[in-house]
Parts: sequence; structure tokens; C-alpha cells
Amino acid sequence: MQRTPFLVAAAFATALMGHAGEMPDFAGLDTDADGKVSEAEFVSWKTSDGRTQEAEAVSKFTRFDSNGDGWILEAEYNAAIDAWRTGPAHRVQDVNSDTDGNTN
Repeated sequence: MQRTPFLVAAAFATALMGHAGEMPDFAGLDTDADGKVSEAEFVSWKTSDGRTQEAEAVSKFTRFDSNGDGWILEAEYNAAIDAWRTGPAHRVQDVNSDTDGNTN
């Protein structure tokens, strides 16, 4: 019995649960309540715990700002969070690209 794919999936699920509380809701990032999150608001939040450097936070902001207008709208935020949450399932599929149940 090949358990590797199951163990990989379990590890990803555990990692997600550990990070589940890290992302505030949109209103938690929109500190001036203007309906959009600026780069400054995002970077301030992302670097506030001391674990993320400013350059990394700016890079992450760019990934959230899917239309490149300099703001994260709630729809962009939700889409990015949804993509992040479903990402590990896609990575497990990539590891088992021929779907035979074994890692490649």
C-alpha cells in the first residue's frame, strides 16, 4: 500500500490549518474603511508580526492586486484567498501527475 500521496495531502492540510487564522477578513485590512486596501495598509499588516520583510510583503501585495491598479478590492482579496486555500490540492495532483496513486 502506497501511503505517500495521503501523507503529502495530510501535511498540506495541516499546514493550512496552522495558517487559517493568519488572514484577517477584508475589513481587517481596510483600516481606513474606504472599500479598498492600499499597498501601505497591506504591507503594514503583513510586516506587523516581524516575520515578513517589507519587500516580501510588497511582492505579496502585487499578487493580490490582480488588475495592477494599486489597490486590492474585496473581490481580488477573496479570489486570492480562495486560490491559496485550493493550492495544495493542485500541488498534490502535480506530484501525482499520472494519477496512479504514486508520487512521480
